[in-house]
Amino acid sequence: MKVIYSLTFLCFSNSIIASFLIFLTLGQLYSSLDDEEICDSMWISFNHTGFKVALDTKVYGQPLVGLANAVWHHWNDKQSAKALVLSLHGPTGTGKNYVAKILANHLYTRGTKSNFYRLFHAAVHFPHKSRLETYMSELQEWVRGNVSRCSKSMFVFDEFDKIPHGLALLDALKPFLDHNDHIGGVDYRRAIFIFLRNDGSDLIMSHMVEQKRLGRKRYDIYTDFDNLLSKHLESEAKRSQQPGALLYHSLVSQFIPLLPLEKDHVAGCIDDYLLDNQPDYLIPTCFIDRVLADIDFQPKVERYFASSGCKRVIEKTQFILERERIDLKRKREARKKEKLYL
Repeated sequence: MKVIYSLTFLCFSNSIIASFLIFLTLGQLYSSLDDEEICDSMWISFNHTGFKVALDTKVYGQPLVGLANAVWHHWNDKQSAKALVLSLHGPTGTGKNYVAKILANHLYTRGTKSNFYRLFHAAVHFPHKSRLETYMSELQEWVRGNVSRCSKSMFVFDEFDKIPHGLALLDALKPFLDHNDHIGGVDYRRAIFIFLRNDGSDLIMSHMVEQKRLGRKRYDIYTDFDNLLSKHLESEAKRSQQPGALLYHSLVSQFIPLLPLEKDHVAGCIDDYLLDNQPDYLIPTCFIDRVLADIDFQPKVERYFASSGCKRVIEKTQFILERERIDLKRKREARKKEKLYL
């Protein structure tokens, strides 16, 4: 009997230990999933197909195949000569920031909440001209710290053209963007830097209007900008004589235009908002036309392109929805009063 009891106790003990180890392992796993983001394939994996599909279905009117391919080649090129530097140009509301967010969401498990993603905004991070040297020092620390933790870090600079002496910041960024194998033992060639800029918008808009009047199709016009935008920005850099302007041009891997949006594209943005935020509300078929009628388009005669793209779509849609709800409520109250007097 003692042997049986001993064996039973031993099996029971082993069962407890095994359960404890499993519990401990699972606890560590869940802890790492919840708290600790690691620079490995579990947390970082570029979903190229998903990224292309998202660009096609969520970003209206932008043939961004070149962008998807640029990220794909850089991500899979283990011998990349330098960091990927993308410069996105276009009018307000065409989707520059949205595109950067979509990319982050297809690179990192946590998307824009990842510790390896950093967004810098002109008005928030670099508001004062007098603090340029401080900004340069802080920026180097941010980049160095992030890439030291994970070589596949992503940095986005929103409204970069509005940063006071913004191009001078390139003196701080140049070592990280240029053809350098290592700097202080850190390899920056796997990182991605994205600059979102409004400059070049006038060129894009005027060329689009001109070509639209000639009857050319949107996707055919897009190929014009491969060289047109790059040459224009290089010419502007030489003319402005700003420190860092030409340096910026030489460091950029690809200039990417975002075209002004037409009525069908803006209608798509309105429809997306309604589907996401008003799924139970019965929308009349003419509702989108009412919102479009409240949006400015240019040129004044032809009304080809939305002046602010999809930027003001949400507030316009909300305003008209509320106005229609009020009108419907008034009509219902009027009907009730009519019934009372019958």
